[in-house]
Amino acid sequence: MGELSVKPAAESRNKFIKSLLRDIQALDLMLREGLFEKGRQRIGAEQEIFLVNNLCQPASKGPELLEALPPAFTTEIGRYNLEVNLDPFDLDGQAFQKTERQLRDMLGHLAREAPKRNTFPMLTGILPTLRHCHLDLQYMTPEIRYSILSEAMRRRRGSDFEIHIQGADELIARLDTVMFEACNTSWQMHLQIPPELFAEQYNWAQWIAGPVLAACANSPLLFGRELWHETRIALFQQSVDTRSSNNHLRNKLSRVGYGQQWLTGTAANLFKDNISRFPLLLTGDIKEDALEVLEMGQVPQLRALRLHNGTVYSWNRPCYGISDTGYPHLRIENRYVPAGPSIPDEIANFAFWIGLMKGMPEQYGTLCDKVPFQVAKDNFYRAARSSLCSIFTWNGQQIPAPALILEKLLPIAEDGLAEVGVDKREIDHHLGIIERRALLRQNGALWITRNFRKLSERCGKGAAVRELTAAILERQREGAPVHEWEDVDCNLCYEVGRGRETVGGAMKTDLFTISQEEPLELVASIMHWKNIRHLPVEDEEGKLVGLITSTNLKEAEDPENHIAADIMVQDLITADEDMPLGAGAELIKRHGIGSLLVVRDERLVGILTDTDFRRLYGGY
Repeated sequence: MGELSVKPAAESRNKFIKSLLRDIQALDLMLREGLFEKGRQRIGAEQEIFLVNNLCQPASKGPELLEALPPAFTTEIGRYNLEVNLDPFDLDGQAFQKTERQLRDMLGHLAREAPKRNTFPMLTGILPTLRHCHLDLQYMTPEIRYSILSEAMRRRRGSDFEIHIQGADELIARLDTVMFEACNTSWQMHLQIPPELFAEQYNWAQWIAGPVLAACANSPLLFGRELWHETRIALFQQSVDTRSSNNHLRNKLSRVGYGQQWLTGTAANLFKDNISRFPLLLTGDIKEDALEVLEMGQVPQLRALRLHNGTVYSWNRPCYGISDTGYPHLRIENRYVPAGPSIPDEIANFAFWIGLMKGMPEQYGTLCDKVPFQVAKDNFYRAARSSLCSIFTWNGQQIPAPALILEKLLPIAEDGLAEVGVDKREIDHHLGIIERRALLRQNGALWITRNFRKLSERCGKGAAVRELTAAILERQREGAPVHEWEDVDCNLCYEVGRGRETVGGAMKTDLFTISQEEPLELVASIMHWKNIRHLPVEDEEGKLVGLITSTNLKEAEDPENHIAADIMVQDLITADEDMPLGAGAELIKRHGIGSLLVVRDERLVGILTDTDFRRLYGGY
């Protein structure tokens, strides 16, 4: 999408559609006549990155940082995200070493420049310290293609974007832009595929997606909620979903998804299916006529096709490109693997996936004739929900994820890597990381979940996500893969920097509230049952309208005949999420109040009591 000057689909729509159809005709012709590159196979990768400040909060310095970084870096939709595009390398014995060397070099550039702006790069599927306020429009990268895409998707949907994800916790949220997408970062891996093998290789890529995801999951938290082990899968699918719930009888697909059926025929059928299912969101000024370019003996760019393909986010996405040799090629882009939790983990994930792709046993070449597609799809979503705790359906058997990885997939991956010339010691190193994850039942998601639970119990969720993020960042810098990470020491004091930590970063979000019409008997009961001294009051629209404290409840006259609205305090002292914690402590002391209500758009989003401040803020 970044290659084109994009426009809303309504502009030049008919002209663009004509170019799109000509591109498909040209692709069909190129496939029939064997015009694609032969005898070479390459791998490539894209690294998406979060940027955080010294308090582990999102740092909106992405566009500013680009000025000091190599051209391989580019923006993402969120100001606190960046992406670096690595070079493609021939798939041989040196490919993974070259990829890792370049990745470390690029991240090294970023690590040197970012601290000059109080910013630090972090590799993680979802940043634990993200809050809903970080999805406001002010955090969107100010480039026209992002705003056009956001508006086009919202117009197609006909309403705000909503997410509803249920795991150990439940999250329901709404936005009027596609900024939920900014919560996701991935380690996108590419493999060039010979066109004549594309269908069987693509189907194999779909079949192994579940267990590969189970090994790599790294995104169990969003907004302090414990959701899927790889929450990105549900979040991204819902974040750009243009379907309306008004027509639920139609079996329409999300623009982000696993797919609907096995691929038969050529790769062109995937592109045709996407064009058939997903209406245009964007157009662009297409100068070339792909068929005329072919007639002149040249290679068409297929820009219209690539632009539309860039707005359909298959977890295994087919891609068309032109190699440095001048010949066209096809590749599979693996989009479901999250960023992080360390560079060794990412390279191991890459080697595992490529090894499996190259080592595909012959009997899996006809998957579409042997296995219902829904079995593969079910495996994928099981992995997204519970990763290494999943049980997969595999060749008619129910197999736990670790056993499937250890007993069946690692030997295939080892054979595949050996086939392309990777040294035995390097194979053992990369696949050994995957093996130890499976044996120890510790991938990024399981490590994060375990430590989040312990930290939350110790210091509350607001402080827990900050401490957890700091621990992840520290371990990334140390460079060990996640199966070697020690747990966070919860006995260490959680120290808050004076005037630097924010109220939003420490507030409690698991709140008890009451409506203003409820009788005081119920108010008293809730405060007694939950051992709380402050009960916020909300109106029918969910807006904060008052506060009842244990003191004014005791002072209430004739409580049996009154409701919450009769005694609630309406002159409230509130704060926003970005208020420094020290300022919040001063506010409580100055006004002699027992709690600080944190409000956003007139709605309560969190609370900090005087007890919380004494625990979290030294010297209070």
